[in-house]
Amino acid sequence: MHGSGDESGFRRIRIRAVSIFAVMVCAYFFVYLQRMSVSVVGGDMTEELGGSIGILSTVYYWTYTAMQIPSGLMADRFGPRISGTLFMLLASAGSFLTFAGTEFWMAVLGKIMIAAGMAVVYIPLMKLVSVWFPARDFAFLNGVTIAVGNIGAMAAAGPLYVLSEAVGWRNVFLILASVTAVLALLCFAVVRDHPAPEKTASKEKIPVFKGLLMVLSGGRKFWNCALAYFLVYGTITVFQGTWAVKYFDSVYGFAVSSAWMITMTGIGKIVSTVLTGALVSRGIVKSKRRLMISGTLCFAAVWGIIFLSAGENDSYWFWLAVCTAFGFFGGFMSLSFTQVKEWFPVSVSGTSVSAMNIFLFLGASVSTTVSAAVIGTDYSLESFRLMWEIMFLFSVSAFVLIFFSRERPE
Repeated sequence: MHGSGDESGFRRIRIRAVSIFAVMVCAYFFVYLQRMSVSVVGGDMTEELGGSIGILSTVYYWTYTAMQIPSGLMADRFGPRISGTLFMLLASAGSFLTFAGTEFWMAVLGKIMIAAGMAVVYIPLMKLVSVWFPARDFAFLNGVTIAVGNIGAMAAAGPLYVLSEAVGWRNVFLILASVTAVLALLCFAVVRDHPAPEKTASKEKIPVFKGLLMVLSGGRKFWNCALAYFLVYGTITVFQGTWAVKYFDSVYGFAVSSAWMITMTGIGKIVSTVLTGALVSRGIVKSKRRLMISGTLCFAAVWGIIFLSAGENDSYWFWLAVCTAFGFFGGFMSLSFTQVKEWFPVSVSGTSVSAMNIFLFLGASVSTTVSAAVIGTDYSLESFRLMWEIMFLFSVSAFVLIFFSRERPE
C-alpha cells in the first residue's frame, strides 16, 4: 500500500513537471520567433517608420545580452515562476508598443522591452529542468527546448512572411502581445519553483554573487565553451537571424523562397539539437566534448563553403542544402550548456546557464553590430563576401576553443 502511494505521488510530480515544462517551452517558441522576426518584417517596419533593420536587430541583442546575468540571479533568488511571469508581461507590453508605434524610436523601445522580457524565459526554464527532472534528462530536455525554439525561428521565416502579408506587420505584433500575455498568466498559474521547496530551498541556497564567482572562476571548465558559443552564435545570428534573406534576395533574386531557405536552417538545427541531446542522455555518446568538436569542425567547413561560394553559385538547391547543413552543425554547440552545468551545483544552475547565455548573446550583439557596419544599406556582394569571411574565421576559432575545453569525467 505504501509502495502504491509512493508510485502515485511520483506520478503526480511527473505530471506536474511535464506541465511546467510544456508551458515554459511554449514561451520559448516565441522567444525565437520574436528574435528572428526582424529578418522578415524588419523591411516593412523600416519602410513605414524609417531607421534600419540593423539597428532593430542590434538593439534587441544588446538588451537580451544585458539581461542574462540578472535573469540567472533572479531565477536562483526569486524563482522561475515570478521571474518568468513578470518579464513575459513586459514582453507583451513591448509587442503592443511595437504594434501601436508611429515613429522608429517607438519600435526601438518596443524591441528593448521585448528583448528584456524574452531574456527571462530560457534560464528559468533550465532552472526548472534542473530541479524537476533527473540530471540525466538535462541534455535531452535542453535539446528539445532549443528544437522548439528553432521551430519558432522557422515560424519567423516563411510562415511569418505569409502572416505579415495577410494582416500587416502591425497586427503581427498585436497577436504576439496577446499570446505572450496568455503565456505569462499560464506561467503564474502552472509553474512551481520546486517539487518540495519547504524541504530543499534552505539547504541549497548559495549567495548569488558567490555562485557567480564560482562559475566565472571555472577556467577551461567554463570559458572555452562560453567563448566558443560567443563566436558560433554570433555567426548564426548574422546569417540566420539578420542577413540571409536579404543576401539571397539581393544577390540571387530568390525573393520569397529565401525565407523558406531559412526555414530549412531551423529544421537542420532542430534535428541536431534533439539528436545530440538524446545520444548523450541515453549514454550512446559518452563524450559531449568530442561530439561538439566534430560538429564545430563541420560548422566551420560550412562557413567556408558559404564564403567561397558567395556570388559563384546561383543554384537554389545548392544553397538550400547549405542552409540545412548550417543549421544542423550549428546545433551541436547546445551541448555546451550541459557540459558547463555539470561542473556546478544545482543551486547555481540558473547562474551557470545565464553566464553561458550572456556570451551567446554578447556574440550576437557584437556580430550584428559588426555586420551592420560592414554590410550597411547597399547590400552588395562584396560587402556580404567580406562579412562571410569574418564569420568563417570566427567559426574556426570556435573549433579551436572547443578542442581545448574540459569535460567532467564520468
